[in-house]
Order: sequence, then structure tokens, then C-alpha cells
Amino acid sequence: MKSILAVVVLTLFSFAAHAGPVGDMKASLASMRQYTMAMMGEGDKGAMEMQHENSMKYSDQLDKQLVAALKNKDLAKIQPTLKQFKDLWEELKKTRDSEVIPLLYAGDRMKARMTAMTTQQPRFKKLNELLDSLPQ
Repeated sequence: MKSILAVVVLTLFSFAAHAGPVGDMKASLASMRQYTMAMMGEGDKGAMEMQHENSMKYSDQLDKQLVAALKNKDLAKIQPTLKQFKDLWEELKKTRDSEVIPLLYAGDRMKARMTAMTTQQPRFKKLNELLDSLPQ
């Protein structure tokens, strides 16, 4: 329960701290990651499913925000960075959905955590660096 509350507070703070399309994407990315990471600490399948559902909600939200940003003529100058972000985001989602999440549901939290730390963490860091390089 405390972890869920912490994620909600972090999410609300993130939304308040960032404005505009890039800030919104950053907040969605952070929320998606927080819920995915919270899954790793859950022993209860129902709680894990709830974390997964919330993670996917923010993932879908980020997908929509990214599509809108890529179509936004006011963001024409940052399109190359957004395209780079999109490619890396797709890699992160593919690994999350085909490796990390299935490992968690199979009960192999250590292997899921190892993949998250060795493969996903550098991607997440780079995604944030890309967003940080853009005007907020």
C-alpha cells in the first residue's frame, strides 16, 4: 500500500513539475517505470496485476503523447530527437513485454530484476537524457 501511495504522489508531483508535451512524456515515462518496478516487489498476483495494469496505462499514455508530439508542427526542430526517443522506447517496451513481465508472472523475480537493471536501466536513462535535452 505504501508503494502505491508513493507512486501516486510521485506521479502527481511529476505532472505538476513538468508542463508541455515533453514534460508530459517525461512524467508518463517515470510513472510507467515506477509501476513496472513495483511489480518486482509484489508477491501477491492480484497486486502484481494491478501494478501491471497501471504500468500499461502510462505506457499507452506515453505512446499517445509521442504520436502527438511527432505530428506537432510546433515541435519540428526537435523531431530528430523525438524519433530517436521513439526507437529506444520501442526497444524498451519490447523487452519489458517479452522478457521482464513474463518473468515476473512466472515467479522469476531475480532474472526479471537482472534484465531490468542490465538492459532496461541504461535505456531508461537514455530516454530521460533525450527528454531532458529538449526544451520543456
